[in-house]
Amino acid sequence: MEKQKLVMMPGWSMDSSVWKPVVAALSEYFQLIFCEWHGITGMEGYTERVCKLIEKEKDKLCLLGWSLGSLLAIDAAGKYKDRVEKLVLVGGTARFTRDKETGYFCGWHKSAVKKMKEAIKVHREKTMDSFYSSLFSSKEQESKEYVALFKVDIDTNTASFKELEAGLDFLLAADMRMQLESIKADTLIIHGEMDSICPKEAALYMAQRMKNKAQVFIMEGIGHVPFYSLPEEFTRLILEFMK
Repeated sequence: MEKQKLVMMPGWSMDSSVWKPVVAALSEYFQLIFCEWHGITGMEGYTERVCKLIEKEKDKLCLLGWSLGSLLAIDAAGKYKDRVEKLVLVGGTARFTRDKETGYFCGWHKSAVKKMKEAIKVHREKTMDSFYSSLFSSKEQESKEYVALFKVDIDTNTASFKELEAGLDFLLAADMRMQLESIKADTLIIHGEMDSICPKEAALYMAQRMKNKAQVFIMEGIGHVPFYSLPEEFTRLILEFMK
């Protein structure tokens, strides 16, 4: 029997190496297709990259988006309603920044993202180190091994400044809230309780607007990278949802 195709979309500044803790287990059940952000130097390049990948694959697909990748997975599930069978959003959000006009406060202030753009220009290594630490909850950081191992597993220098800047521009502009209600695919939302990048309120916001289409699982004490912190439980959740 042919395996289901699962498209995996990473977060800002990351590539497919970030999935290392769960690749072996998921590969037993799915044909994994990795979407990469290498070479994207303008924010419009993200949606173009995802659309090109989905249109290249002729079969029906399942999508898994983490962080920035969740925004693109939501967008794709809305655009390709009859192609996307299942949707998994991890540490996700429908809008990364706050929007006072519509009363949306489940994200970063735009000024904080803009400051990060400037900081990367001047102190890239220090800024990225701080970002990697913030991916984990205070509880996880106590052992200190999470951040160190994470930096070993991922290639921290693959993205150019232009690529990092394009990703931050995308996070500043992207707003997928209107797509949520139109998505047909059954959706699993996995979120860390202590996520400081995309707060759990962003997950609850999405679930509320997707109504009976979405299941939510909040991982207690976990930060922004649940598939790294609890890979076995993460895999189990996906397999139970997909079967």
